[in-house]
Amino acid sequence: MIHSLLGAARFGARRCVALLVACVPAAAGAQETPKGEAPKVQAGLLECRGAAAIAYGFGSTRSVTCEFRPAAEMGQFFYTGTLERAGIDFGVSDQGSMLWIVLATSPNIGPQALAGQYVGLSTGVALGPGFSANLLVAKDASRGISLQPMSISADSGLSVSLAGVTLTLTPSQKR
Repeated sequence: MIHSLLGAARFGARRCVALLVACVPAAAGAQETPKGEAPKVQAGLLECRGAAAIAYGFGSTRSVTCEFRPAAEMGQFFYTGTLERAGIDFGVSDQGSMLWIVLATSPNIGPQALAGQYVGLSTGVALGPGFSANLLVAKDASRGISLQPMSISADSGLSVSLAGVTLTLTPSQKR
């Protein structure tokens, strides 16, 4: 039974990574602009690291610290926040890392611009090292800033998840 679980987990992780490798470049280049709205450009990268987490079945909450590195080389901006999952979420994982491309109507955005709430889906599997995909969009799309909706996360532990997720970011001082 353990061999079949390991095989299924490896197949799922390879399939997830293959799907992300195929979709991320296409999604990054396929940003459609509604009429009357300025086109979005890459404004930088947002990297979040989560604390170790234990999930008991129907959800979890993880504290995150994030660093935004603007494309316009304006320094670095820091955020703290929470990543809340509701859905199938079992397991134990160590510090996870998530990376998003930040899109905006201008590459020059301020130090508090990413504060707010992002919602979407998260799925992943880890047996030792593992990967997950996070599809998130800004709850308030009128701000002109969004996270490129798909990120790849690296986790390590023993876990499986398929859940709705909310990421809330608050500006913080340099860590």
